[in-house]
Parts: sequence; C-alpha cells; structure tokens
Amino acid sequence: MCESTLEFDACFHHEYNETIETFGSQPEGFYYCFEGKRLPYTPDAILRYIDGTTKFHEYKPYSKTFDPVFRAKFVAKKEAARVLGTELILVTDKQIRVNPILNNLKLLHRYSGIYGVTDIQHELLQLIRKSGKVQLHDIASEYKLPIAETRSFLYSLMNKGLVKADLNQDDLTCNPSIWCNT
Repeated sequence: MCESTLEFDACFHHEYNETIETFGSQPEGFYYCFEGKRLPYTPDAILRYIDGTTKFHEYKPYSKTFDPVFRAKFVAKKEAARVLGTELILVTDKQIRVNPILNNLKLLHRYSGIYGVTDIQHELLQLIRKSGKVQLHDIASEYKLPIAETRSFLYSLMNKGLVKADLNQDDLTCNPSIWCNT
C-alpha cells in the first residue's frame, strides 16, 4: 500500500510505463550507515524493468530535497542500495505531478477493468488503422456516437494497448489524436 498521495500518483506512471514489468510499494528494506549509526530504511517503491534491472524509488516533495540532513542521509541510502546491487533514485512531485500526463493516466486507469473488445470497438480500430491518425471528435462524428461513449470505447482500447495518444501533450478530456500501435 502507498503511504502517501505522492506515492499513489507515482503508481499511475508505473502502471502505464511499457519498460516496467512490475512494481510494488514499500519493498523489503535495508540498513544504511549515517553519522556512525546503522539505520533502517525502506524505499517507497521497487521497480523491475523488462530489461532485467531493478531500481528503488524514494518519493519526496521537491521542497524537502533542499534540507542538508535529508540530502546527506539520501547519499548514504543510495550508497547502501548500490552495495546491494540496486540503484536508488529520488523522484520529486515536480516529476510526478506533471499534467496533462498525470490526469490522463488517472483517466485511463478508470477503464482498466473493462475486458474484451466489442464489435463497435473492432470497427473503430479498423477506422483508426485506415486513417493512420484521427481525432476523437472525428471518430464520434463518423459513427454518430456521443462523445462520452466514444471516449469510453477508445480509452478502453487505449488501456489495452490497442490504440495510442500522446499522453504527455494531448489532454484526453479534450479532442486527442488517436492512432494504432501497429
């Protein structure tokens, strides 16, 4: 379980990152040395990538990263993780809470429980493949569908990885361009 809303928001990025195979919160911790003491530490997350690498993440508000004690402790934690063979990365709210991508990922997550592909979704996929790249409103117009229903069909397909949009630039609540993976 995530201990903070920042950790929770980071999970949306991990869920839709194609290079991450698995991720988890609060993995098994380790000890680090600081000012002559052996102190326990549990990273906020562990990420296993498809290339076989594993990394720990520490999530912090950007403002907290200026504290000299935090910085010194983080260097010690990073070294202890390195000795264990795993990189420890500091990730701040300025990296996690970036929009429109975070809002887009949260929106897509709402469609994660929809299984299967309907007949209309197959038709929409054919149109998108034929068109190459098409805007959501044009798809709705072509099939005479309400915008909300079109969004539901397309975002479910997007969640399954069958269609794409530029989640970094396009706001999914507007009129994003959609295209097929292959």
